[in-house]
Amino acid sequence: MVIPQASVGEVHHAIRTTFQRVNDFFIPPTNLIITHTFHRVKTISLKNYSCIPASMAYTHLSGFYFIQCQRKSLLHVPAQLLIDSVTDAVIGLNQNVTGQAYVSPDGRYIVTPDPWSSKLTVQTVSFKGELNLNQEIDEPINVSDLVFQPSFTESNQHVVVAASGSGSDLLFADLLSGRAEVLRSLKEPLSPQAWPWGGPNRVLVSSGLFGQYLVTPSVESLFVLNGKTRTPHCEVSDIKRANTVIWVGEV
Repeated sequence: MVIPQASVGEVHHAIRTTFQRVNDFFIPPTNLIITHTFHRVKTISLKNYSCIPASMAYTHLSGFYFIQCQRKSLLHVPAQLLIDSVTDAVIGLNQNVTGQAYVSPDGRYIVTPDPWSSKLTVQTVSFKGELNLNQEIDEPINVSDLVFQPSFTESNQHVVVAASGSGSDLLFADLLSGRAEVLRSLKEPLSPQAWPWGGPNRVLVSSGLFGQYLVTPSVESLFVLNGKTRTPHCEVSDIKRANTVIWVGEV
């Protein structure tokens, strides 16, 4: 279902889509709602790649969509496809990259945690739109969720922060240098079985593009972290299963 003008205080109506299964939903930014009218343009078929899309990321620098395909079995490694948003053509496999792609706010870095090995694949997009493999960062954690923060030591650079879905560690990695640092002992996260609604079993939420704080839950508490010093700021106890977090900024 699509609910247009959901922010307007009047009677709402829903539009039924042609999709049989929906895995996620998207709320467009305010500027898109005001200046654009949404309508269906076309459908891009991924049938030739036997791909049922599980997630999608986009970078405006090259106009590439990064599509994570669902895995068919425990032995099947799902591919990651590239789509050109200008021509709507499926370019093909994104080298040997697998997993969900995350794009930095400036569109320059595409970071993909490999779900079957201990590495983060970091790709860069040049200002000419060329996609290149930048580096592979060893990650000693099983990534549940990942966010970007501004670098507090290098101008116009970003740090990637990843939360473990099976342990109490948090990974900070500088995208420019590849240096990684692990913050330990944030208590155990919810088990995947305790969070059956899908998505990460340990979310990680940033305080904004220029903010230095992060929030991540454990089984019965919530941690506020200082991304600048890479240390815990405080722990809020007696909050159980707090795996849905919304950071409310200034109004």
